[in-house]
Amino acid sequence: MKGKKILIPVLLLITLIAIGVTIWALCFRDTAPVLAPDYAPVEEESNAQAIEDDSGEKLEAEEGGGAVSLTYSNEVTIDLSDKAASLVFANPGKSVQDMVVQIVIDDTVIVQSGTLKPGNQITTLNLLDGAEKQLQPGGYDGKFVVFYYDPDTGEKAVVNTEIPITVTVQE
Repeated sequence: MKGKKILIPVLLLITLIAIGVTIWALCFRDTAPVLAPDYAPVEEESNAQAIEDDSGEKLEAEEGGGAVSLTYSNEVTIDLSDKAASLVFANPGKSVQDMVVQIVIDDTVIVQSGTLKPGNQITTLNLLDGAEKQLQPGGYDGKFVVFYYDPDTGEKAVVNTEIPITVTVQE
């Protein structure tokens, strides 16, 4: 009898905790992924810089198609105190598509650029709001996800690119 008197309150407590965790997971946790827009962002990347010594000579592309060239480093450093990522990513002038680049860790987008026009590069991007709270100092396997857009219509291309990278997070 004494065991039943203790067991029932313990089971009720476990049930209440399980209900509380379920409500938190369903209602209060922000798990919405950042989606790639169907049209290029109106704003160009503010951190973009012109690539020195870029000839701007375009690649050949079929009508309605595209051709791109990429220059990048597969190592990215994130400074949590600055809420910024240091990287090397370029859309050389010979590309015929605009680009938007994301840095993704464990299926979570932590950085997304504005539109990167051909002939421009970026070396710094700001973290998305709240992304610094999801990261701890250390090393991560991540990826660049690159979306391509028609420079005239802004319409998203059918293909995108995923490039494995190593992300080092520092305080």
